[in-house]
Amino acid sequence: MFEYIQGILETKSPTYTVLDIQGLGYRLSTSLSTFEKLPAVGDKVKLFVYTHVREDQFNLFGFWDTRERDVFLALLSISGIGPKLAQTILSGLTPDELIAAIEQKDEKRLNSISGVGKKTAQRLIIELKGKFESEMIMAAAEKETGLPPMNSMEKEALMALLALGYKKPVAERAMARIKKKGGYTTLEALLKDALQVV
Repeated sequence: MFEYIQGILETKSPTYTVLDIQGLGYRLSTSLSTFEKLPAVGDKVKLFVYTHVREDQFNLFGFWDTRERDVFLALLSISGIGPKLAQTILSGLTPDELIAAIEQKDEKRLNSISGVGKKTAQRLIIELKGKFESEMIMAAAEKETGLPPMNSMEKEALMALLALGYKKPVAERAMARIKKKGGYTTLEALLKDALQVV
């Protein structure tokens, strides 16, 4: 429903944030990972949003970036994990730490998170292992090269590669490679080079 909310940071706590937008306060449930990145109260901030609607509830969940939200949504795909537990999991581990624990089948680390028992940890590993491979590739590439996340033109090129039938990990690996070159002014030029390295 909402992609993001931008406003003045009115309140911040380890579990929720209040943003003031022209006199209207929006309360968003947030993880500890997001809380640690928030600026000082009174500063402007932009949080990406997931809207959870039920018959008797309307809750907003806020995220520092789309990566954290994507991991949150992946958690929601697991039977028995609702928004509150997903948020608790992302408070126990950062998105990168969680992905690493899943990929390494580290049940012990997953069990250390409040609310995550042995069965839930096993479900996380069984159902999500391998699903984050492309995200890990991009994160590693960005960390290694010091490059920022993909801009809108790069995202369009990625979508074009996927539309052409390339698997997501392959397409994202190609994008990570050509980001080093940079200097692209048109989508066509970017896509042409991407097709040469896939």
